[in-house]
Amino acid sequence: MSVDNAISDEDVELYSGFGASPISRNQMRTRKRWSFDNSTRPNLVDLPSEASSVLVSRRLSDITGVDGVHKQIDPLNELGGAQLYSTESGRLFHAGKIIIALAGLPGRGKTHLSVSLTRYLRWLGVKTHSFHLGDYRRATAEDDLTHDLFVPTPKSSKAHVLREKAANECLNDILNFFKNDKGQVAIYDAVNAKPEFRLHLHQKFSDLKIQLIFIESLVTDDSIVMKNIEEAAKSSPDYNNWDYDLAFKDYSERIQALAPYYQEMGLTDDEKHLSYIKFINFGERIELHNSNYGYLINKVVFYLMNGRIKSGSVFLARCYKNSVDFNQDPPLDEEGLKYSKDLTETLIEHLKSEGKDYFEPHKDSSDQSVEEKEKEKVSVEERRPGSGMDGVDENSLVVWTSVKKRTIETASYMKKRMINTRHRVQLSQKNPGVVGTMSETEIQQKFPEEYAQFLKDPYHYRFSRAESYHDLAIKIEPLILEMERMSGDILIIADDTILKVFYGYLMSCSCYDIPALNFKQDEIIEIKFNAYSNTARRIKIKEFVDSKDST
Repeated sequence: MSVDNAISDEDVELYSGFGASPISRNQMRTRKRWSFDNSTRPNLVDLPSEASSVLVSRRLSDITGVDGVHKQIDPLNELGGAQLYSTESGRLFHAGKIIIALAGLPGRGKTHLSVSLTRYLRWLGVKTHSFHLGDYRRATAEDDLTHDLFVPTPKSSKAHVLREKAANECLNDILNFFKNDKGQVAIYDAVNAKPEFRLHLHQKFSDLKIQLIFIESLVTDDSIVMKNIEEAAKSSPDYNNWDYDLAFKDYSERIQALAPYYQEMGLTDDEKHLSYIKFINFGERIELHNSNYGYLINKVVFYLMNGRIKSGSVFLARCYKNSVDFNQDPPLDEEGLKYSKDLTETLIEHLKSEGKDYFEPHKDSSDQSVEEKEKEKVSVEERRPGSGMDGVDENSLVVWTSVKKRTIETASYMKKRMINTRHRVQLSQKNPGVVGTMSETEIQQKFPEEYAQFLKDPYHYRFSRAESYHDLAIKIEPLILEMERMSGDILIIADDTILKVFYGYLMSCSCYDIPALNFKQDEIIEIKFNAYSNTARRIKIKEFVDSKDST
């Protein structure tokens, strides 16, 4: 898969799924997404401990788009970029089968959490899928129902039947995922408002010998809830083609309708034996209950400690002279400096077009009053705090480069704009080893057997004294976690071997696709975070006429 193929300018079926019809503008967000013919797959919901052995095709969560995080994974061929090892069962870390059930009112970031966890665990090679109950609700709901459909005990018998049908469809797909797809972690994205619902889930999966852990997302900060409502009104599949104000009002009313029914976990003696994590204000505080977890769940906890509701974008740009030999480190020539300036000006122009203006105003200091200077200084310090505190403010930009001269100097115009620039040794290009100075034809002639093995698996194979893409993926994991912690925008300037791996993580690519990604010298790739799926697009680097240097 190339970047050209992975990035589409079309938003068709971004959230609708294949064969979807447009959403209606009334209270109910109904859409015909998939066939729900139960005769084509086994009913596992009502089985006590054994699942059917019939192998059938199964429908998974159907949010589609350029991000592969919701695509059905191939149980035999799909590998995560940072997978350390494989097993015959397909399940890693000797953890067996795990279901992570979310709990919390709408607007608490549950879907964002389920999607980001899925992306991270898949990257580690864990066969993971998110099952969003909202997908099943949208597929079964009808136009004459109101918010009664969302409450745990609806007054309408019709709403009750539809709620039961959606939940059973979702749980049936989860069990098929474990049985037929060698799945290891299923993430059940639902409100799970009442203790009896949560206890029922615990009993059901305990009988099937599937470990269940809850993550309850609690928010005490009203500003976080407000931000989540705004995001849902803009991008939730529930509000496709809705007017923003109507969507905002509808989602707010849904929360108000559900709030009286929701009961926080651990407040009754019946739930004391459940394993659960309280995730408060999206990472401000984490509480572990009955935390006798294995390695894999502890990885999840570690990820939660770095989690944030992401905003902004990651921009990927190739360094100048991407083809320079690995052992050489020349400074930028005149053309390289021009590329650096064009890259800077193009990105600044793009960010300003989106209403972002966190760059230094170019004023003669003699024209500023003392009050203006102090105000400007405070504003800059708030947006660009000291080293180790990047990404605190949403209205900020941080630049990452490798320690090579040509990447450091490519960011020189960003530095002049007072943008924090960090040089990371992990961003050094892939070491090609003994074949570094050879053409592909020369490699094929001199190392025919090694070349044949490389063609079979260009992601994992390494030539003598070389690195593989897999080595890069392991090396940049600390940066991935740092990126997940940060708010605001990030620009990564590096060799295209590094950019491919970052793109593979952010867009949930199979490791087999990553080596074939094509990053062009005259483009910036923007990957924009979204609660449901990341999206990517190209930004053409413009040529700016040399005039008086405004920087």
